[in-house]
Amino acid sequence: MTRRHRTETLVLGLAALTLLWSLVEAGDDLVPSVQRHPGIIGAFLVVIMVGELFRVVMPSGRIAAPVATGAGIALSLLGPVYGLAVFDVPAGVVTLVVATSLGLALVLRALLGRPAQWYLVAARTVGVAITATLMRVGVVDGQGVWAWQLDTEREAWLIALVMMAAAAAGIFADLVLTGLVQAERWELPAASTLRDELGEAQALTFGVLAAGPLVAFLAPVIGLLALPLGLLPMVLTYVAVRRYATNRATYRQTIAALSRLTEAAGYTPAGHASRVAERSVAIARSMGLHADQIQELEYAALLHDLGQVGLRAPIPDGATVLAAPDDQRRIASEGARIVRRTEVLDDVADLMERQTTPFRHVREWGEEVPLASRIIKVANAYDDFSHGRTDGVSVDAALERIHLGLGYEYDPEVVEALIRTNPVPGAR
Repeated sequence: MTRRHRTETLVLGLAALTLLWSLVEAGDDLVPSVQRHPGIIGAFLVVIMVGELFRVVMPSGRIAAPVATGAGIALSLLGPVYGLAVFDVPAGVVTLVVATSLGLALVLRALLGRPAQWYLVAARTVGVAITATLMRVGVVDGQGVWAWQLDTEREAWLIALVMMAAAAAGIFADLVLTGLVQAERWELPAASTLRDELGEAQALTFGVLAAGPLVAFLAPVIGLLALPLGLLPMVLTYVAVRRYATNRATYRQTIAALSRLTEAAGYTPAGHASRVAERSVAIARSMGLHADQIQELEYAALLHDLGQVGLRAPIPDGATVLAAPDDQRRIASEGARIVRRTEVLDDVADLMERQTTPFRHVREWGEEVPLASRIIKVANAYDDFSHGRTDGVSVDAALERIHLGLGYEYDPEVVEALIRTNPVPGAR
C-alpha cells in the first residue's frame, strides 16, 4: 500500500466493516423488512441513485451529492408513513439499502463513462450508518429514538432536535473522511483541508440537515410524496450551488484568457502564467492558506505579468526575475493599475503590486508583504529559472538560483513549501 492511498484504503475498509456490521445487525429481519416495505425502499433506492448521478463539483474540487445524501439521511430518520406500514426496520437494513443504491449508481456512472470515486460512496455509507445507528439501535429504549415519532405526547421540537443531531453526526463523519482522503491525494495539511471542506460545504450541509427531518415529518401526513417535497429545498440548493460553481469557473476562465494577453503579444513564454498560478496554488495549499485566499492568489498569479504589455520592448524570455528591480516594480505597478480599473479585483491588484518586494524588507524592516505575494514571487522565479521545463537538471538549476537569494529575495518558508510540493523525482 502506497502512502498516497493509505487513507483512501482505510476509508474503503471502514465502509466494508460497516456493511459487515449492517448484515449482522439486520440479521433475520433483512428479507422480511424488504418484503414489508417494497414501496418505501424502492422509492428511496431510485432517488438515491438519481441523486448520486447528479453530483456537484465545488470550486475547490470537492465533490458532493447532496440529493443522495439527503435521501439517505431521510431514510435513516423515517418512521410512520401515511397509507403504508410504519418503517420500523433495523439500522442495518437502512445502511444496506443506501449502500445498494450507491453501488448501483456507481455501476451506472461507469456505464455512462463518468468517474466513480469509490471513496466518496464509502464515506457516505459510513455517515448514513452512523445516523441510522443513532436513530434505530435501541439504546434509549427497545425500538430506538426513531419510535418517538409514534408517541403523540412527545414534543415535536425535541424529536426534530434529535433528528438533526443524528443527521449532523453522520454528515460530519462523511465530510471528515472525504476531507482526509482529499488531503492525502493532494498532499496537503489535513487541518486546513478539513477546515476548507467544512467551510465550503456549509450551504449544502444545512440543506441536507433540513431535508432529512422534513421528509420524516411530512411522511405521516402525505406519505411517499414527502420524499420529493421534502427534498425540494435540497434540490433548489443544489441548483444554486451548481450555478455558483459554474460562475466561478467561468470567472476563472475569463481571467485566464486575460492572462494570455502577454503570451499572444510575445512578452512571455506560452503557458508561463498558468504554470505560475498552478505552482502558487500548490504552495499555498501546502502552507494551509484559506480557500478564499487561494482564490485571490490564483487570480493574482495568473495576471502577475500583465504589466509587461506596457513595455516598449519585451524582456528576453519574459523573465522578469532577470530584470532590474525598478523595472520589476514598474511592471507590477502597471499590472495592478490595469486590474484596479475593473473595480472588483482590488485585493488581487494589491497582491500583484507587492509581488516584487524582496523578503529582506519583511525580515529587516518589518514591512507587511502578504504571504500570497511572497508565494507568487517564488513561483514566478522558479518558472523563469527553469524556463518552464520539468526535467531534473532544469529543476535543480532553478532551485539553486533561488537558494542564492534565500532570506534576501525569497521567503525561506515559501521556498521550503515549493520544494515540498515539487513532484519531480530527484528534485531537492
